[in-house]
Amino acid sequence: MKRVLLTRSKDDIERDRKLFEKEGFEVIALPLIQDVPLDFDVPEGPFDFVLFQSQKAVKHFFAKCSLTGKEKILAVGEKTKAEVEKYGYNVWAVPTEFYAEEVAKLLQGYGGRVLIPRSSVGREEAIESLRKLGFEVVPLDVYETRLLDYPSEEFEAKVRLSDFLVFASPSAVKGFFANLQKLRDKSLLKDKKVICIGKTTKGEWERTFGTPCETPEKPTMEDILRLLKKLA
Repeated sequence: MKRVLLTRSKDDIERDRKLFEKEGFEVIALPLIQDVPLDFDVPEGPFDFVLFQSQKAVKHFFAKCSLTGKEKILAVGEKTKAEVEKYGYNVWAVPTEFYAEEVAKLLQGYGGRVLIPRSSVGREEAIESLRKLGFEVVPLDVYETRLLDYPSEEFEAKVRLSDFLVFASPSAVKGFFANLQKLRDKSLLKDKKVICIGKTTKGEWERTFGTPCETPEKPTMEDILRLLKKLA
C-alpha cells in the first residue's frame, strides 16, 4: 500500500483522508499549517463585487460579517461556491480556472468596488489584475496561516515512511522547509514523489528546493488523487 503524506491543516486532512483511503492509499497526516481567525473591522460598503478565493475565507468572513445581497459574488472553485451558498447567498460567477487572470476576464467591461476577504498571506495577483482594470479593490485579512513546528524525530519518521508528498499551498511548502532545516540528514527527499496542487505552490517548491514536482490537471484534491493513481 502506497503512503501519502498530507500537509494541509488538520481539519482539511481529516476531510481528505477518506478520499485517499477509499482508493487504497495510506494517509500519513503531517499538518504544516494552522488557520487562525483574525479580529478584523467590518469594511464600509457598498461593494459591487465580492471575491472569495477559498472556503476558509468564506467561513471566517461570514463568522463576523454579512452582505446586503446586492453584491455580485465570485467564488473560485465549486467547493467555495457551495460554502457561500451555505450562508444563503447566490454566487454570480465561478472562474473556469483557479487563477487571477480568469477572474480578471470575468470582470472585464465592469467597474466599481471589489471586496476580497482573504488570508493575511494571501496572493496579490487578483488584486493587481483588478486594479489594472480600474477597480477599487479592498483586501480584507480575515484569517492568518501559521506554520507548525515538529520535533525532529516525528517529522523525519513521517516523511521517511511516505512515498508521496502532497502540498496544497505555498505556506505548507514553507512549513516543510522550516522543519527540514532542523535535520542533519536532508536526504529524506530522495525517491519521494512530490505533488503540488497548482502553479503557485509548484513555484514555491521549485524555488525553495530546486527540484521539480508534479501538478494535477486541475488544482483540486480529487485531481491530485487521479494523478497519484497514475504515478503509483
